[in-house]
Amino acid sequence: MDRQQWRPPIGEVAFGAFRLVPQERALYRHGMPVRLAGRAFDLLVALVERAGTVVGKDELIARVWPRTVVEEGNLRVHVNALRKVLGTDQAYVENVVGRGYSFVAPLRQAPDDIVPVVPAAGLQPRLVGRGQVLDQLLRELLTVRLLTIAGPGGMGKTSVAQALAARAAPRFGRHVYCVDLAPLADPALLPGAVAQAFGLAAPLSAEALADALPAAFSHPSQARPALLVLDGCEHLIDAAAALAGALLRRAGALHIVATSREPLRADGERVFRLPPLAVPRPPAEAPVPDAVALATYPSVQLFVERASADGGFTLDADNAAAVAEICRRLDGIPLAIELAAGRAAFFGVQELARRLSDCFTVLTRGRRTALPRHQTLRATLDWSHDLLAPAEQAVLRRLAVFRGTFPPDGAAAVAGWGGIDAQAVPALVAQLVAKSMVSPDGMRCRLLDTSRAYALEKLRAAGEEHAAAQRHARYCCLLLSRAVHDAAALDANPLQDCRLDDVRAALDWAFGPGGEPLLGAQLAAASAPLWYRHSMMEDYRVRLAPALACAAAAGSAGAPLFAALQLALGHTLLHAGEDAAPRAEAFARALALAERLGDHATAVRALWGCYADALLQGDYGRALGLAYRFGPLARAAGMDGAGPVQQRLLARARHYLGDQHAAGAHADAVGHPARRMPGAAGFQFDQRVSSLAVHGRVLWLQGRPEQALLAAREGIDEALRLDHSVSLCFALVFAVPVALWSGELAMARRCAAMMAERAARDRLAHWSFWAYAFDAALRRHERGENGTAPEPVDALLRHPSCTGLHLDMLPTLHGGLLTPASLARATDGRAGWAAPELLRCWGEQLARVGAARQAERVFRQALALAGRQGALAWELRAATSLARLLSPRGQGHIDEPTSGSMSGYDPAALLAPLLARYREGEATRDVVMARACLERCPA
Repeated sequence: MDRQQWRPPIGEVAFGAFRLVPQERALYRHGMPVRLAGRAFDLLVALVERAGTVVGKDELIARVWPRTVVEEGNLRVHVNALRKVLGTDQAYVENVVGRGYSFVAPLRQAPDDIVPVVPAAGLQPRLVGRGQVLDQLLRELLTVRLLTIAGPGGMGKTSVAQALAARAAPRFGRHVYCVDLAPLADPALLPGAVAQAFGLAAPLSAEALADALPAAFSHPSQARPALLVLDGCEHLIDAAAALAGALLRRAGALHIVATSREPLRADGERVFRLPPLAVPRPPAEAPVPDAVALATYPSVQLFVERASADGGFTLDADNAAAVAEICRRLDGIPLAIELAAGRAAFFGVQELARRLSDCFTVLTRGRRTALPRHQTLRATLDWSHDLLAPAEQAVLRRLAVFRGTFPPDGAAAVAGWGGIDAQAVPALVAQLVAKSMVSPDGMRCRLLDTSRAYALEKLRAAGEEHAAAQRHARYCCLLLSRAVHDAAALDANPLQDCRLDDVRAALDWAFGPGGEPLLGAQLAAASAPLWYRHSMMEDYRVRLAPALACAAAAGSAGAPLFAALQLALGHTLLHAGEDAAPRAEAFARALALAERLGDHATAVRALWGCYADALLQGDYGRALGLAYRFGPLARAAGMDGAGPVQQRLLARARHYLGDQHAAGAHADAVGHPARRMPGAAGFQFDQRVSSLAVHGRVLWLQGRPEQALLAAREGIDEALRLDHSVSLCFALVFAVPVALWSGELAMARRCAAMMAERAARDRLAHWSFWAYAFDAALRRHERGENGTAPEPVDALLRHPSCTGLHLDMLPTLHGGLLTPASLARATDGRAGWAAPELLRCWGEQLARVGAARQAERVFRQALALAGRQGALAWELRAATSLARLLSPRGQGHIDEPTSGSMSGYDPAALLAPLLARYREGEATRDVVMARACLERCPA
């Protein structure tokens, strides 16, 4: 069988429908790449090199497994795999019994026409998360002749272009040609490299190459289109653009796909910006998904696939959070994720996630087959950085001081110095965007985290870190100072233009070694609305300490700043859930100092703080007086919407004082704003949310439970829409009692759980205590009417967050939470709105121990007080308790002799008129209980 025939020296060879290209480790069938495993490919090459002769089994094993001891069975398996790929349309490989194998198909030299060099599909790593991208690119490619895939280094442009070429190959016959431009240092070499791909002699110019193309590519009507892939054009951008233009003008059937870190800017070009792989959301925005849900993210899929290949990695509940953090920190950049996955077996994913702060040291070992610029993350970024002009390099490294997105004026303020004109910075940033070094983000821009880490290294190396950080802090301070007295600060553009991460970084620099503490103190005061907007009270309080020390050290010159910082401290303490004294002192000190300085804007906010503190302490009379002072002071400060805001403060104070008629009148005077009202940033709570919450409570007390529940739900929905945690907690702290009073235990439980979760997430201890207190009441309801659990009551009373308002509220949620302290507030007139219900709860306790006449007196006292307050709901409860006591069944357990007013009293005459005043809420618990009691009353 030793047939003599032509044998390939080193290059391509054809047989049957196949073309074998050993130097590319590629096999084509009818011009299409064929997937062939590595051992089987080596086996095919070994047999083709000795075509027509028998190659012994031992020789084949030594050739294919040079450093491994394998059995003859392994050889048979790979021969069978090779035969399966080659098919059965003709004989290719025969087994010579006892001797070995022989390649028996006739060989021929590759034709002289153009040879396609599309990369073999079997040699490409599997693309993860790019299915939709490839579909879109294929559609684009069929409608345009020049398509540029642009993006930062490591984004996977080469892999996507190769996959696109493989997928597009059937549309172009076998005329698909890929040229890697990375090895070309001289633009003059580009036409020759493309000519070699086409199988042509090296031309002298792009025009000469276009003229030399076969006629078949020149006329689209001849239906012989071709695809040329120019991979890595950025360092030869002008030459690549000129070549593409010349080829497209002369070859009407030619299509070009280019990959570059910036567009070619050639005629007819369509640019596709390759996005990063989708990553999980940060824990601050959403809980970390479980392993199953996490595995749906393409970035995680890529990490798991590569890590599994290197070390048998498995995604599970223990490592899910670390994997999510790795993918997020690496911005979904495929190269960075692959490099990280390659180190997972060495470090472990938890340690790897911790080490990513030094990503250039960690991510250093790429695939051996990768291009040099893709071997390490630093090499990828070095390649891009070295292609920038000096001015572009300077702007890029200075922009690294921004921690998130930045607007054009921010870039100019931070980068426009040291030989760079500030007016030229926006254009330079635009060039960096075009070159994929800066990422667009709407009307703003940002550096990817990996690019920012690289640019910071360059900033330090240039000795510019201090100057850039100083300008960054000054920019943040100036920007926020414009908004600090803006009544609409929650919606103000300056707050949109400055990010909390940037403020943190600027404060860290200002109060750090070599910083400017006074600038830091000014920034701490100016940034207050931003911290309030994000409900980051605890973080803000920590950063206020050095600012206050600096302002105090400045003496009289720092007095205005000290007043503003004291105000900010009071606001943070309001949500800290600690001893009330420091909070009250901070607000009082800020108010007194601001009034002495004539700083009305600070004074009006400090007055609001004193008002909020008075309500929290249960000093409702003092809160009312402060609410009346608010209007004139707010108008002196020029605050927009001062009148409606004051009406809401008065409504809330009147409600707590127990004057529900006046509270309703104040609330009705201004209604509910259709949008967010001014003052949310200065006064903590969104004004629409506040209005709905307070009005819902008033409505319930006035005997309109259905409208009250509707207002409560609307307030919660509005706060959720705003995603403002403090406003949400405010809405919930008013909604939970309305739900509990109405007998809607499921709603109350949901709202309490929502408050607990949000307060814990944002470290709002004051609101966490409210959630804890609500839970204590709910557990009593869930255990039954007579359930007792004294330990939580004691724990509630001892808690530093427990105030007069809590003492008033808790017994209204469940009578088992009535304490001597609460009762004392009710009997001496301090409990205001809650006093009728606290007295009724006391009466129930008296009735249970048989003190009937005393219970009757207390019920009557509660009934009369509720009537004076306009609290129909408390009236109905007190009347129901009194009717139960006076009914024959209710008197069955009374130990005292019944006499006086208890004899001859008609409970029906008491309940019926009150029930008649209810126009809604027939299914609510209190109405149902009252009607049941009425039905039991004797006719």
